[in-house]
Amino acid sequence: MRKWLWALVAVFLLGVVSPGMAAEADLKIKLFKSGKADAFLFRYGDFAMLLDAGEADDGEDTLAYAREKGVTRLDVVILTHFDQGHIGGMPEILATMPVGRVILPDAHKDSHASRALYQSLMAAGITPEYVTEPLRIAQDGLELIILPATEAYSDPGDDDQDDSSLVVSAIHGENRLLFTGDIRSRRMDELLSSDMDLQHTFLKVPAHGRNEEALPRFLDAVHPRYAVITCSDKNPPAGAVLDALATRGIQVWLTKDGDIALTSDGRNITFKQ
Repeated sequence: MRKWLWALVAVFLLGVVSPGMAAEADLKIKLFKSGKADAFLFRYGDFAMLLDAGEADDGEDTLAYAREKGVTRLDVVILTHFDQGHIGGMPEILATMPVGRVILPDAHKDSHASRALYQSLMAAGITPEYVTEPLRIAQDGLELIILPATEAYSDPGDDDQDDSSLVVSAIHGENRLLFTGDIRSRRMDELLSSDMDLQHTFLKVPAHGRNEEALPRFLDAVHPRYAVITCSDKNPPAGAVLDALATRGIQVWLTKDGDIALTSDGRNITFKQ
């Protein structure tokens, strides 16, 4: 493991980002009901960001909601990894709405969905950015830290690239929100063995609530008050995961029950479903 990366992470999370920094505006995140898939729209003042894009048929719903809220441009799109349920909606979004930056993990996967993504990026004239070391995006009271894997977890073209997911920490005032893509035990162990302070107020539970051996240790380190699991009736979260969350007193929302609106005012987080 490249230890210097974690030293850099510590600088980002403990030095550059002050837990008590003032929030300039409310942070609003829409966590879409999109089955066993991730699609999250961030709005912070005039800044708009999409974290993952769901399945191919989710692009239209994402665009409709964005327009309803007055979003006419996505400043940043972060795609955690190349699974269909995380990148499928991007071609329609790229064909319809202006996008500034598109950020990808440096782990490639050859699939119909990835080919469609790259074709749509080319058509939109966008050169994606591949994250190979921690990347910070600052927006006057909102800090985003994008963490790549520090080890190669799969060979190029390997279907299983879950552990190569980008992990995103959003710091808004006193609130810290952790989005974990589809990471599994090996990547959780990497994070646990790092020097990073993993405590966050909110956790997007990894891998749609799949039961992983490292998850109880990961939950103890993150110590969230709130959590969301992206899932469906067909693909519900594991009972052991729900039990682990309940045992720790973590309040949990499931996207299978509908879209979730999360609002952070810098001190408190509220949910509406």
